[in-house]
Amino acid sequence: MVATMHNILFVGKGLITTSLAERLSSADWKVDYYSRTETRLNFIDLSKYDYIVSCLPNAEISTRVWSNILAVALASHAFQTVFIELSTLTCEAIKQIGNSFNDERLNFIEAPFTGSKTGSLKGSLIYFAHSQRVDTQHDPFFNTTSSKVYTFDHIGAATQFKLFYNLWGLTALGLLGQMLRLLEALPQNELAATIITSHDDFWMNSIAQQKLNQSLARNHQDIHCKLKYAKKDIKYALDEFSDYKLDLSHCLFSILESDQSIGYDELDFTAMSELFK
Repeated sequence: MVATMHNILFVGKGLITTSLAERLSSADWKVDYYSRTETRLNFIDLSKYDYIVSCLPNAEISTRVWSNILAVALASHAFQTVFIELSTLTCEAIKQIGNSFNDERLNFIEAPFTGSKTGSLKGSLIYFAHSQRVDTQHDPFFNTTSSKVYTFDHIGAATQFKLFYNLWGLTALGLLGQMLRLLEALPQNELAATIITSHDDFWMNSIAQQKLNQSLARNHQDIHCKLKYAKKDIKYALDEFSDYKLDLSHCLFSILESDQSIGYDELDFTAMSELFK
């Protein structure tokens, strides 16, 4: 049986969308991009696409772009198209976007993810998804690009979990950055790094295996998630969970917001370790 070819339009042409496009193109999907600076959205017939997928820098931009997409989708009668937001936004923003599409009975999916560039290229992303109308467990886009899809019952719940997930992980990465200076000062620091990353039953093994060697090598040009987006995610999470005592995360955020961090914004988020010198 010949596989059905799907048409997809990516809104935004960044690290994740280009990596996903490479993955989907290898599976014979037809991929197009919409650039906010090159094309007027109202010139595009969205109904010819099976999927419109967005991954944009922040909640403000995403809200504005999705408002335009909604208007064009209605004008195009794109009621068979599936609209997917991959960005980690604020809960308020994703609820506003999702509800506006749901009110018009359009197929919208809230789908923040983890896995970054590597997962996008390999088709092993993990999605945290919610949709009123689409079965994300059996959807071709998710089947082609993910190893797991976790389904949430309410709009905004997937994003709230992703903010919690990011805050925990990024705070732990900040602690790794702090401890890096101590590790490098040890007499046998290479042996110490080997020990920490070589035993699966060490409780700190997972994050150390993934990020310690990259941090030690200062290979921050190998970008999986830019530091500026990590800072954005921490800010959104601290705002979302403002009723809780999150002193370690607030301390990390203040360091990341300092003037010395500006030169690292476009590098991988492991570059935060440089701020603990």
